[in-house]
Amino acid sequence: MSKRRKKVEQLLLDSPNWMPVAEAFRLLNGLLGNHYLAVKDLTDAVADKRLPCMRRLIASEVAPDQDRKIVPPADATPVYFGREDSAFFVWRPKFEKIWPALAASAAPHAASSARDDEPTPATTASIDDKPQRRRPGPQPELRWRTALARELIRRARAGEPEPTAEQMCELVQEKSGKPDVRTVQKEMKNLLS
Repeated sequence: MSKRRKKVEQLLLDSPNWMPVAEAFRLLNGLLGNHYLAVKDLTDAVADKRLPCMRRLIASEVAPDQDRKIVPPADATPVYFGREDSAFFVWRPKFEKIWPALAASAAPHAASSARDDEPTPATTASIDDKPQRRRPGPQPELRWRTALARELIRRARAGEPEPTAEQMCELVQEKSGKPDVRTVQKEMKNLLS
């Protein structure tokens, strides 16, 4: 292993300068005003080696000193970042160097970034003052949300038109659960805003 690679792994993987990908995506989405461009630009920055990215495994059986690794640029695809077994982070100093307009707006959110032991969602998180309540009863199956995000990203990368909520509801019902159309509409609004 080269000295530089060894230095990156030893010095950076436990640094507080790692920013959750969800936060980076939210900031880029706000700057560009377009979900698809934010996905494209963030993925491209990792793929062309301008923005270091770290993958952290969520599984509890993985030793703490073995759960982090630098994402190879060739793996930087929206599908890879949609993995459920990992949380992803980008190197904040490089992110701010690439998008300096976001450096000031990123500072207030640094304190609200995910803890090291919490998984980071691949999509943007809703930031509300009040937590949203759910109806009483059994916990709903949430895999459809991941399927929805993956399909929206796939369509964006392929240049396909944005689907309707009804189309997406049918698709995710087939793949991983049974959300109602209104719930899918709300989730699409969160993902695409």
